Amino acid sequence: MIYTQLMRAEGRDAFIVIAIILLCTYAVSRTAFPKVFSGIIAPNKLFGFRVREDLGSNLRPFSSEHLYFTALSSLSFSFIILFITNALWKENGLPEILVVDTFGVALLQWLGLFVALNVLVYLKFLLILGFGLLFDLRAKVARHFVDMVNATLVFFVLILLFLAVISFSTVVIPQYLVQFTLVATVVFFYYRGFLIYMRMLNDRSHSKLYIFSYICATELTPLTIGLVLIINSQI
Repeated sequence: MIYTQLMRAEGRDAFIVIAIILLCTYAVSRTAFPKVFSGIIAPNKLFGFRVREDLGSNLRPFSSEHLYFTALSSLSFSFIILFITNALWKENGLPEILVVDTFGVALLQWLGLFVALNVLVYLKFLLILGFGLLFDLRAKVARHFVDMVNATLVFFVLILLFLAVISFSTVVIPQYLVQFTLVATVVFFYYRGFLIYMRMLNDRSHSKLYIFSYICATELTPLTIGLVLIINSQI
């Protein structure tokens, strides 16, 4: 038991440094892009079911500001994935590429995973675009993508703060807190589909069933398939 705890504590310093880098990046972003930052990282992006016309929601998907904050979201998710996997499965056959031991290697792992996740985000955009054309919802594609990234970024900021606090406050991270973080993250991704569904429904341009079918195709089904693949890979 003591050995297991020590193994979990080995990468703690690396996670603390990465968390500090991320928190400093958010602080600099708040100063460099004050209006966009406050428009994107706001409670209504995560909890508001009605479409709101503001600076954060009206960004173009490939504008420089949105590209930047999408990258920041992927950097945060990369940290969260490495943290959760190392805390829960480091001693149970976790692939070497994800095992965090020293800061130098951890930084490369963090940035490498960030690149992969950022590519997946834009592959998701292509998926949304494809089904948007299929469902004749081309006008909704950009808004769907922007809302998806905004809600995700707000959630990741909350999780980042939570993981940073427990990393700073204890040498051995309580496993139940990491399990809670994992469950909360999975629940969020399903909630995000519901959030986008409600926002599209409030436009009142299509029926509930039509929009639900679109959300299943673009959000719920890919998420469920991904989770099944991840779970099966752990068996």
